[in-house]
Amino acid sequence: MRSGLLRRFLLTSVWAGLLVILAFALWRKPVLLHVLADTGCACGEYHAEVTGLVVRNPFRDRSPEDTASRFLEDLRNGRCTVNDTVCGYALERHRISDWRLRNRVDSGDHVELYFKLTKYGVTEPEHNLTGEGLVELARTSTAWSVVGYSAYF
Repeated sequence: MRSGLLRRFLLTSVWAGLLVILAFALWRKPVLLHVLADTGCACGEYHAEVTGLVVRNPFRDRSPEDTASRFLEDLRNGRCTVNDTVCGYALERHRISDWRLRNRVDSGDHVELYFKLTKYGVTEPEHNLTGEGLVELARTSTAWSVVGYSAYF
């Protein structure tokens, strides 16, 4: 009887330990799952990143996403304060009116956010140009900052 209780206790402890390790690993990962992406299409650089099923971790650090959203909102409003290269590219021909986060790739102090985009300036909704884009961010000593933007429609 005593060995059965000990065995059950050990088995429960091992399972609990594995669940804690799994939870910790998932807690730190911003994207839990990305499957069924369309990889066979010659649709553009980011198509595989913005297609498929993406499940994001609800406990992830959203500060890079917030920074990118402020950048895209400024871009929609005709403002850009990143740098001349990014702003010239973004405001001249790649201004957007709407965006939806699709995927995120983190690597240390660098984050790539992939979006589905709607081009700015189309007055008839049935003729909206949609596309895909990437906002690259880097961690500074105090916050995240946009270091790159590219899009295609």
